Amino acid sequence: MSIALRTCQALLALLILQTTLPSFAQAQATDVPSLLQELRQGTTEQQTAALKGLAGTPDGPARTAAINGLVKLLDSDKPALRARSAYALGYLADGNVEVAKALIPHATDNNPRVRNAVIKALIRIKAPRELTMPIWAKTLKSSDPETIMQVIHTMADLGGDAIPALRETLTHPDAAYWALLVVSEIGPDAAELTPELMELVDHAQPEVQLQAIIAIGKIQGDGAKIVPGLVKVLKSDAPLAGKYAACFALSQYPEPKSGAEALEATLDEATDTELKLLAGWSLLTLNPESAKRPTALTAIIAGLSSDQPRIRQLAVRALGDIKPGSDGPNPMVIQAMTKALQDSEPAVISQIVDVLADKGTAAMGVIKTGLANKSLRPLGIELARRLGPDAAPLVPDLIAAMKSSDDPEQVREIAFALASIGSAAQPASDVLVAQLSNDNRRVRYSACYALGSIGATSNSVLSELQQRLKCDDSFLQLSAAWSLLKLQPGDPKLVAQAVPLLTEALKFENEFVRLEAARTLGTLGKAAEGSVDQLKALQSDESSMVREAAAEAVQAIQGN
Repeated sequence: MSIALRTCQALLALLILQTTLPSFAQAQATDVPSLLQELRQGTTEQQTAALKGLAGTPDGPARTAAINGLVKLLDSDKPALRARSAYALGYLADGNVEVAKALIPHATDNNPRVRNAVIKALIRIKAPRELTMPIWAKTLKSSDPETIMQVIHTMADLGGDAIPALRETLTHPDAAYWALLVVSEIGPDAAELTPELMELVDHAQPEVQLQAIIAIGKIQGDGAKIVPGLVKVLKSDAPLAGKYAACFALSQYPEPKSGAEALEATLDEATDTELKLLAGWSLLTLNPESAKRPTALTAIIAGLSSDQPRIRQLAVRALGDIKPGSDGPNPMVIQAMTKALQDSEPAVISQIVDVLADKGTAAMGVIKTGLANKSLRPLGIELARRLGPDAAPLVPDLIAAMKSSDDPEQVREIAFALASIGSAAQPASDVLVAQLSNDNRRVRYSACYALGSIGATSNSVLSELQQRLKCDDSFLQLSAAWSLLKLQPGDPKLVAQAVPLLTEALKFENEFVRLEAARTLGTLGKAAEGSVDQLKALQSDESSMVREAAAEAVQAIQGN
């Protein structure tokens, strides 16, 4: 590890020592030895009470005894005990240099909980900077990146309280980069650091310049003071990475107009595909109705043809972020996104699906195209499922896709998409009933689920589901019972048939099955009394959702 890195670590550590936090409410602690003993060996409840008692020990001999005892516990072989001891010391040792010295070696503890507790304790202690600097420099020689990031995140959590220390560190050549990471995380609350950040825009080290520009974009400060410096970067021979960051930062500053003008010039003059893409994205972020909108969209769409997956992903994200113009979604954009769905890179496909799903009904045309195209159909189905009830206009397309598909997994996914649409998907009842006889058991299960979800109550549906209650497939029996209860809630005969099936389902390996069985039993009230013992047995289930659903079901059944 370089001297520069160790130095910046030390400086960051020193910064957090200067920040104040509210004091811990005082609590009486009359028997420090007993509290220390309970902290070491007591139950969880006793340890919590002891921790509070020790942290609130009043001034005097008792506090001194508590501090000495806690310092010794920092060397315990139990991480939880080390962490608790550091936590309490933070409330007892304000300004105590010796305690700071005892804590600092543990800032690089191999346990993250301990590291976090030590860092927070040092913040509260506020040891003098001139005394702690050499200690940090010596102790952090072997610190790893994880520890550095822990310090950064802790400082960022302090928000504006960290500003004075950050202001000083931004002027240090070896620590500026790490301080900039903190500023970026703090965001607008660090806007008063604008002068210091602008000083770093021309920094000789590209990585510092880059991070300074990113931080400027995050703080959303005074545009009149910031935009001219960013425009200068775009017009200079700065590294491309710096220009990329400048485009992003300018997108956060509508005023002065010189920022948008610089983006327009970059859009026209740049030869780098990514720079043109970013300039177009930022320009349309500032002004979706810009006269340069067609040029900007062309530059962004060009990114979809890049041989670099990263740039293709960037283009997809840009198209997703840009608001439609006053005349609605641009056909050129829809066409480009449809074509991009055939990308060979999974990460790009995933990005496209996320973007189109976020666009909601505006993406309906793309989904229709996907459902009609065999190679794009899986993506169209996924998008329809994500749209839920808003995908109601796609029901005919989903029905046609289900009828024409010879892929059981695809048929199953279509059933789930129809289920997510709800009652508007009832026209699909017949095609779903047909799938109850599918050779693939997973398809049969999904068809049951979909019929219950869409509320298909025709006689043919009810009859087919009733027949499945008598089959020799226990999971299909359960699926049919679940659906029938959705379609005929309160039917005494059906409830009597369903309760044993649902009770047995509480033992299924699949978490979702146990969860739905518990929830459904809870809706049946007194009629499900025979399932109470099995529901109570789920109090130790590995799934917190199942445990919660089972407890709620017991309450509902017993009327508590």
